[in-house]
Amino acid sequence: MMKFSLKSIIALLFVGLCNPALAQLKLLKDDASGGRPITSNPYAEFKGSAYLLDFEVGSILFSEKDTAKNMIIAFNAYDNTLEQKMDGNLLAFIPSKISGFILNTGSKPREFRSGYSIPKIGSNVFVEILVDGEYTLISHHFKTLGDDVNAAYGSQKSKAFQNVEQLYVVKDGNALMLKTKPKFLQETFGSDTPKVNKLIKDYSLDIKERSDVIRLVRLLNT
Repeated sequence: MMKFSLKSIIALLFVGLCNPALAQLKLLKDDASGGRPITSNPYAEFKGSAYLLDFEVGSILFSEKDTAKNMIIAFNAYDNTLEQKMDGNLLAFIPSKISGFILNTGSKPREFRSGYSIPKIGSNVFVEILVDGEYTLISHHFKTLGDDVNAAYGSQKSKAFQNVEQLYVVKDGNALMLKTKPKFLQETFGSDTPKVNKLIKDYSLDIKERSDVIRLVRLLNT
């Protein structure tokens, strides 16, 4: 359980009990066990960006009933943290401190959650919810550092961020990485594999395409 200082409790009163999400955000900001202040850019020497997207207006999900809206946030896919700009400062939240967040990219908000147990990784990561239902499709976005392939020949080697995305199918709390070869579908969908194969055939789906995988899982849930 989080422990807050007297100063933090007083700050809660000023934020207002009528808005519990903003109050929670204030407490996390003032308490070292919540958001982690970022004082410098540790990635300045690397090319590209550690963020999945640029900072934009979104929401921070503290619980199912506790949401702070209209926050300036970005997902650091290299450090696996949600970063928020507040009062001219930068604050980072790890998955164990918040339930998730929503990136409002235009008219199609993107929801990210923590708590899904990813094989060989665990549950302490943020994943994007692509389809929610009996079969849930999630995307694990992360970035790695590799040699800059665009560096001029003969120049000193530099590092650049590289995007990686892995799709997982979740049923009954069990997450399995989606393998796109037909012979591996049985491992993911079990007794529903014949139905999956029929849907792929009937709708001419290519499960190597992300959009077709999303459509497949939606059809499977109907």
